Amino acid sequence: MRKVFICSPYRGDIKGNTEKAKFYATVSAKAGSVPIAPHLYFPQFLDEHSSTERMTGIEMGLELMDTCDEVRVFGFNITEGMKFELDHAREKHIPVRLYDEDMNVVNVRTLPVDDRATSEYRRAIKGLRLIK
Repeated sequence: MRKVFICSPYRGDIKGNTEKAKFYATVSAKAGSVPIAPHLYFPQFLDEHSSTERMTGIEMGLELMDTCDEVRVFGFNITEGMKFELDHAREKHIPVRLYDEDMNVVNVRTLPVDDRATSEYRRAIKGLRLIK
């Protein structure tokens, strides 16, 4: 089974973002992949409000990402934590697949004219090994 890293927002609306991440993981699992969603797991025992514990969780998440076959990015809102994860994926040349919040694949070919993709989003995904 392919291991897929779930890259989606957590901070901000933690309750809503947790529900979305659960949905993305569930759909990925039902499609036959093993979802790796550190932001669902690590906050169970690490304090998100402690900078030290948050950084520990992010570092452990990157370790898990290194074992994944691909990274799946959900939504057009790229948080600071997600940017950090995408920088790691770029550095490690891990393939990345883009989705909108409804789990529709984002067409990489039409991305330059996709009005959902802000300039900040485009900067965050620049140089990634995108899967079409």
